[in-house]
Amino acid sequence: MDMNSRDQQLDELRTLILKSQSEDLSEAETIELNRLIHLPGGAEEAARLVDQLCAFTDIGSSNFLSLEEEQSGARQDSHHTAPPAFNTAAFPEPATERSRPVAASRPNRPQAETHSKNWTRAYWLVGLAASHLVIGSFAWSLARPAREVAPIAMQTAKVKPPQIVSMTACVWGHGGNSVPTLGKPIHQGEVLNLVEGVAELKTGDGTPNEALVRIEGPASIFIRDDGQLGLNHGTLTAKSLGFGSEQVSIITPIGLVSVDGQSYVGLVSLGDSHEVHLFSGRAFVRPLSTYGSSDVRLEEGDAVRLSTGTEMDSGVVLFEASMASFASARSNAFDPLSLDEKYVSAVLESSPDIYWRFEGLEGSYPQHVKNEGKLPDLHALVVGNPGWRQYRGNRVAELGLTDAASAFTTETLWPSKPLDNYTIEAWAKPQLYHHGEMICLVDPLERREGRHDQALLLETFAREWFYALKVLGPNRIRFNHRTPPSGVVLDGTNLVSEDPYQVRVWQHVVARKSGNELSLWIDGNLAAQQEDEAPLPANMKILIGQIYPTKNYRPYVGQIDEVAFYDRALTKQEIRKHIRASGRLVDFD
Repeated sequence: MDMNSRDQQLDELRTLILKSQSEDLSEAETIELNRLIHLPGGAEEAARLVDQLCAFTDIGSSNFLSLEEEQSGARQDSHHTAPPAFNTAAFPEPATERSRPVAASRPNRPQAETHSKNWTRAYWLVGLAASHLVIGSFAWSLARPAREVAPIAMQTAKVKPPQIVSMTACVWGHGGNSVPTLGKPIHQGEVLNLVEGVAELKTGDGTPNEALVRIEGPASIFIRDDGQLGLNHGTLTAKSLGFGSEQVSIITPIGLVSVDGQSYVGLVSLGDSHEVHLFSGRAFVRPLSTYGSSDVRLEEGDAVRLSTGTEMDSGVVLFEASMASFASARSNAFDPLSLDEKYVSAVLESSPDIYWRFEGLEGSYPQHVKNEGKLPDLHALVVGNPGWRQYRGNRVAELGLTDAASAFTTETLWPSKPLDNYTIEAWAKPQLYHHGEMICLVDPLERREGRHDQALLLETFAREWFYALKVLGPNRIRFNHRTPPSGVVLDGTNLVSEDPYQVRVWQHVVARKSGNELSLWIDGNLAAQQEDEAPLPANMKILIGQIYPTKNYRPYVGQIDEVAFYDRALTKQEIRKHIRASGRLVDFD
């Protein structure tokens, strides 16, 4: 079977699964579905789609029902009792403003027998697809898990061990004591390393310390002697279900966070930046004495950031709490980027100087990604240990998921002369809202202690990351053009996207200079525009994934693919032609 025929059949498989969301499949369609899922790669493709259908998000809402309760409500509205494996009523759709729903909601049916019959036909699909998922859990728990009896010592101490009550399709990393299981107690001293996905734990069940905690990968937590949690790194949200003062406490890298009963809090600990967001109730942050900060009392709507680095933005910063910081609950497998030769041909027709596809590594140490553009020596050299993810016939680079460096750079400098016209193009899927360098051009001359000046930055921007940058708006994509190169944060011309970028969704990003006009394009639409007469400086080092060549600082966390550099300004028509060649459905203004 050739690749085009195989891809077409896998698309038919996805179409039939999605169709089952809105109507019963006919007998012929059920037979065809049975055939398609047994094709090579069929079960894996079904598993990927199920992962998407099982995704959820809390954007724009401070409601924090347990997922189990959310699903119970959905089941109470249902007209049948069969397990709703592909029912979007049981799996809330992502609520991001620009998200495209994977499937329509299922309409009410007067005939429970018909609905149940259709489920019976497709029930085997779940088991077969699940057997091909190399993940901790295939889907959400749709019924209360059976509780295991805690050890005698734990019962005597009246400490209830936490347990996972629901989770997305999760990937659990090495280093933990065990692979978490729905309904199984997690005992003191255990460490949970969540690589991707979202897991919900209940702690202190039946006690004044009861809480629902959602951790979002990548994250690492540990279970304390009192059954409460410690956060090593990552993101979590917690709702205290008890009553009274400081009922729930979480140990973090910067100290203790105590939360009153009936309060809702979010914690972020990434690198040197640690944040506490209070959405309702009251909380206290008690930093470690080594950080020299006094206790911070938070009221509803407050947030605090404590930066522990030595940069100019270190110290305690108070700002407004943001639910958007905890928006994503999709796994990294959500929204696959499947590109074929049609897309490659469209890019090559535009004659890029540099075109990196990340399909494989070549050469000896350091290995490199081959340049498929017209300049033969500008390969992307591997820095550290980047990860990889395969989407059907397309492989992408996955950066920033560990503390180690994961980036790409060049030995040969670009451009060879100052440019009044240029274009930088890439597909990017940020994993979370953060300040990270997708692509930058830096002066090869080291200024001091591994620092270099920058001539261009294309980055995911965080919420109020640095005081001087507050004017640029939170959670946007930023394009910064600097002539001459500079290390001063607001030097040059800054273009910031009008809307926040999407988390764990692929976006086509273009930074362009055409004469005196700088422009930023997101998914083929103009996102920002300014004037700057200065050309792009010549002989810069290209970096992907971090801001300095030899320092793992301000890493980009997410996936990136199809990076191209041009010594001219692509037209709007060319930009949109590339997007159409990708086969993705994008609305152009």
